[in-house]
Amino acid sequence: MKLISLILIVFSTGFSFGQLVTAQGSAGVLVQNTLLGNGVTVSNITFNGAPISIGTFTAAGTNLGMNAGIIMTTGTIHPGGDGPHGPNNVEGAGMDNGAPGYGLLDAVAGAQTFNAAVLQFDFVPYSDTVRFNYIFASEEYLEYVGSTFNDAFAFYISGPGISGLQNIARLPNGQTVAINNVHSACNNPYGTFSASNGSYYVNNTANYIQYDGFTKVLTAESKVECGETYHLIICIADAGDWQWDSGIFLEANSLESDTPIDLEYVISEELFNAPDIVAESCVTTTVTLNRNPNNSSSALTVPINISGTATNGLDYTGIPNSITFPAGQSQMQFTFQALQDGLVEPQESIIMDFLVTNPCGDVTPIPLTIYIEDIQPVDVVITGETVICPGDEVELVATASGGGSPYTYLWSTGETTSSILVSPLTTQTYTVSVTDNCLLETATDSYQLVVPVLQPLVLNQTTDITEICPYIPALLESNPSGGLAPYTYQWSSNFDPNLSTLDSYNAIPPSTTTYTIVVEDFCGNVTQENIVYTITSPPLTVDMSPDVQICPGDSIQISVSSQGGYGQHFYQWWHSGETTTTVWVNPVVTTSYTVSVSDECQTFTVEGITEVEVIQPTADFTITSNLIFNDVPIQFQNLSQNAITYEWFFGDGNQSTFVNPTNTYDTWGPYLITLIATDHLGCKDTIQKPLNIEEEWYVYVPNTITPDGNRVNNYFSASTIGVKHLEVRVFNRWGEEIFTSSDLRFAWDATYKGVYVPDGTYTYIINFETNSGRVRDISGHVNVLK
Repeated sequence: MKLISLILIVFSTGFSFGQLVTAQGSAGVLVQNTLLGNGVTVSNITFNGAPISIGTFTAAGTNLGMNAGIIMTTGTIHPGGDGPHGPNNVEGAGMDNGAPGYGLLDAVAGAQTFNAAVLQFDFVPYSDTVRFNYIFASEEYLEYVGSTFNDAFAFYISGPGISGLQNIARLPNGQTVAINNVHSACNNPYGTFSASNGSYYVNNTANYIQYDGFTKVLTAESKVECGETYHLIICIADAGDWQWDSGIFLEANSLESDTPIDLEYVISEELFNAPDIVAESCVTTTVTLNRNPNNSSSALTVPINISGTATNGLDYTGIPNSITFPAGQSQMQFTFQALQDGLVEPQESIIMDFLVTNPCGDVTPIPLTIYIEDIQPVDVVITGETVICPGDEVELVATASGGGSPYTYLWSTGETTSSILVSPLTTQTYTVSVTDNCLLETATDSYQLVVPVLQPLVLNQTTDITEICPYIPALLESNPSGGLAPYTYQWSSNFDPNLSTLDSYNAIPPSTTTYTIVVEDFCGNVTQENIVYTITSPPLTVDMSPDVQICPGDSIQISVSSQGGYGQHFYQWWHSGETTTTVWVNPVVTTSYTVSVSDECQTFTVEGITEVEVIQPTADFTITSNLIFNDVPIQFQNLSQNAITYEWFFGDGNQSTFVNPTNTYDTWGPYLITLIATDHLGCKDTIQKPLNIEEEWYVYVPNTITPDGNRVNNYFSASTIGVKHLEVRVFNRWGEEIFTSSDLRFAWDATYKGVYVPDGTYTYIINFETNSGRVRDISGHVNVLK
């Protein structure tokens, strides 16, 4: 659908869905071709500012709220991180474009301004109201809410009926639009602020636009007098500094005033891929006129002036001389058709001027131009891809032209689509017939799909190989031919499914082996062959004498025997270099002995291993008796490991073969105990430990005395056996010595300096020497109770 208004606007720019796209442009072109809408004429367009600060934008698919229009910034419109393009990945994007500030905005901002962009022009409205749509955006959001760094903008209008300059950048509630009074709730270094007109603010969290925040789509509107000349100043500038940028988005075709009639038309089919060109014979055009329902109470006649190079009745039919809206009717339409005149001629035009009287009382034509072109004969061309391999799937596409769509298709395969998929094994010719829906003509085309003829895929592989000895290298080659290169290769054997993917393989077989080579060409043809590598000599095998256990220091003979192979066998013991089948060894620790065996092929060796384990028991014991006295049985605890028999020698002439024996010593003195432990092989281990037998001695002292004068338990004294002299000392609780004696038969009567000590606990220490001259001591406590 094409919309035609009082002035026909053509706005065209390329854009990518979901991102902001900008292009620099001159002020005159931007206002006339982008901003201007219905019911307004403009003149005297000027721009002051950096050229890079103004241009067009498209923003379809973004979160901006406008699809296209004019953008003005305090920096640059270009991408690269400093402009308005997303993603929103910089906390403070912007640049100094070198432009000066603007005095009118100094007053608005209350600070010096920089980088001003000022667009101004005269305009004449054709109704009593003028309006346009805009969005204000800034990097100052929300960090500088409440600060003096409050980038300023304004839309100043002046003219008849307006006092001085009036800023029409206002909210519906009458407040002017600025960062400090349009924002969400925020907390920044300048304070904590609740939302101000937050319903008009968008906090930008998407990545289409760089600006941190922007307003929703707002409308700047002013009452005017029809047909009078007014002046509009659209301006924006950085305030306080030049660092972080702001921008204004002006919506395309939104600068307008009310018009009596809107015009739109629909062409039934765009055969020439153009919205204003019709084809002869089978394309119709429907023109619709709309008026405001609020102004439809009376009838309205709109005369139509028809001109152009096309002739009514010969080239077209159906266009009336006027359209009359009955009272209460807000829409009227008519349909006309281009005629087939049978002549071959250049493009012709139909120019319709709808003579509408605007609110100012002036007749303002609404022009509509439609072009007529001869419809071309029906033609069809088949295109297709090249067949590389027989059976490849190929798409054949029939491209029809001329006549009028839709087209009907009939292929020689019976299919009725505009394209078909075929997989020929041999060269084939395909035909399609196409009939259009306008001229009802049929065109035919044929396409020969050439399928290459490939030679059979064969291998000229290496012939079978026979050798006496194993491990002789041989290069196996596949040598494919035919099919279509490049080829892929897979070598395998009866021992390994994945040997190589090269065209040849270096084989070193240990025994007779069958090698298989599978080759596939580019077209998927597969062939395979076997190569048998035969080894005539039997495998060389070895048998080793079994693993064995020996005692430390023992020697043992180990041996190897071998079978198979070719010719004489040769031996090499790794540990000694000996070349015999048997060797003597006497390891001190467990050792593995390896021998290499080869035959007369000398292409390989076979190893054999025998382990000689050196083992022995571990002899150990401890004494578990509490009293180590003569004439007292002494208990021995056997702690030996890996032993099965034991020999004990107690040092006094006695011996035992028990596991845990006892022995009684007749006399005191030092003795050397010997234990010999023997394992199941007869391996022995010996351990000796000293034992000191003491003569029997005994010291007894009471723990309580009662010096009460009766004949029982009046003294603290000792009973001894085997003690030849002693010294006793008694201490009170403060460590004071209150009694001492060197008499074996001492008797303390619980007095100190002739006076009975108080009841209580006293400490004693007795140092004594046994009859054999050993010095011992005991200590303890005695209770005195009177």
